[in-house]
Amino acid sequence: MKILHLIHRTWPYHGGAERYVIEHALAGKRWGHESVICSTDAWDMSWLVSRSGQHIQKRMDIWNGIEIRRFPVVHPPFQNLFRAVLRRISPCGPDRYFYPNPFIPSLHRWLSKDRGFGFVHANAMPFMLYEGWYHSRKTGAGLVVVPHPNIGEKYRRISPIHYFEGCQRDIIRDSNLVVAQNSFEKELYMDMGVPQERVLLLGSGVNPAEFRNADPESVLKRFGIKGPVILSLTAHCKERGTEHIIESCRHLWMKGCKFTLMLAGPVLPDAEENLAVWSESAGEFSDNIVITGYIRNRDRIDLLAAADILLQPSRLDCFGIVLLEAWVSGKPVVGCWSGGMPDMIEDGQNGFLVSWGDVATLTNRIDVLLKNPQLRGSMGERGKKMVLAGRTWDAVTDRFYRRIAECGTGKVTG
Repeated sequence: MKILHLIHRTWPYHGGAERYVIEHALAGKRWGHESVICSTDAWDMSWLVSRSGQHIQKRMDIWNGIEIRRFPVVHPPFQNLFRAVLRRISPCGPDRYFYPNPFIPSLHRWLSKDRGFGFVHANAMPFMLYEGWYHSRKTGAGLVVVPHPNIGEKYRRISPIHYFEGCQRDIIRDSNLVVAQNSFEKELYMDMGVPQERVLLLGSGVNPAEFRNADPESVLKRFGIKGPVILSLTAHCKERGTEHIIESCRHLWMKGCKFTLMLAGPVLPDAEENLAVWSESAGEFSDNIVITGYIRNRDRIDLLAAADILLQPSRLDCFGIVLLEAWVSGKPVVGCWSGGMPDMIEDGQNGFLVSWGDVATLTNRIDVLLKNPQLRGSMGERGKKMVLAGRTWDAVTDRFYRRIAECGTGKVTG
């Protein structure tokens, strides 16, 4: 069967949703399917809404047997006004055009024709779920959607009103299969009227073989770091807890704790100015903070091997692949009561959980781990065993394709 994978950004960019899709496309070959990935030309997320970011000029690639097509983002004049109008008058406009969903008319035109796909696998942003739904209704292909809605902690939600205020609820209800990244999401979809048998609680995975030849010394030498390393590896912004991490570390430095905080990964546009302010708030300890920018996958592996603790006190991650990567590297984690983290982290066993914004508890958990190497080792080992038992990409993608085989093909119900 020929399967279309839709995602807002793809290889060679390395990120959570991007990795999720590329792994499912690769696994499709193992199941006898042909995979095509359609995406935008964005490298930086800012390119989706402005010309300030980087983009990829090459429109087509063949990578490991997977066809990758990139469609250019259009930046019309008076974009915010244009977006506001379309949200009011366009079909599915309220969620299809809310910021930062981009304009990609060439993808819509391409999907208006039958390309021979038996199934569409639509991911992450509302405009991509809409395009998958549109193509499925037009051609009769089956549809599986993976919404990735970031809605925060179970009892303290980030309002998902923009995400679900247009056609997204109909798209989710009409799909042959809805993939949830965590149990909180699964409950959300069932509350929308999706039958339990059409919701697959899946999550993400990791490839342990990638981490076997990590070189932690090379990355420590490159950045001139000695002593314990606390790592935050994400796209940095307030919702991902960057401000809280810096504040917690400042408290510990003031108490005489010696370590380096590494903020690895891109800085999102809404946090660029704030990150400078947050770093300055560390005062005399600002030299203890290393900000790397975008990290290639090879460097990512070495960084995780070099770290002593991974911090992910974020309420903007629906799963958190980096937790699996830290565990397979034998490291303890501090996560948040948000997204898929409570499904994976056994508080006090393979890591710690904190509430978003709870700087006092975050500071305490970092302090406990810094002072107890034996606890760090035991937590990392428990996490690694859990990952190897069922969180490899082979295990995750096999669960996905078994369900696709059960669904069969056929026009969506709406």
